[in-house]
Amino acid sequence: MPTQLTLDFTLRPRSQGQPIIQNESWLDESDIAHGVGFTDTVQVSVALNDALIHQQNERNSNYDQILYDVLWLAHFKLSLAILPCATFNFIIEQKDRRTEDASVVCLRLRVETQNHIVLLAFLEDF
Repeated sequence: MPTQLTLDFTLRPRSQGQPIIQNESWLDESDIAHGVGFTDTVQVSVALNDALIHQQNERNSNYDQILYDVLWLAHFKLSLAILPCATFNFIIEQKDRRTEDASVVCLRLRVETQNHIVLLAFLEDF
């Protein structure tokens, strides 16, 4: 007796191969991230947090604004990506308070979504 194949095109959630990273090396920054447009919990690695604190300008020590800018760019890149992850560069220009010399620091970052948690960190933090 012949059997006919039927194709099932129902959408199903994709299974996650990697476990959710939950430890003390991640900080919850969901409050600022919700203002950018994220709806899930957003965690930033401690290494990225330390780098952003270190790169802030002494005259305008506004860590929240730098973090907001990084989160905005991460949300933008993630919304354009087909996959649940994206990598991007974040460039900070700062002036030395004493010499008025400008320097540019480029940070290579990755944003990834895992089971309703968004992780933002350096590439080597994953």
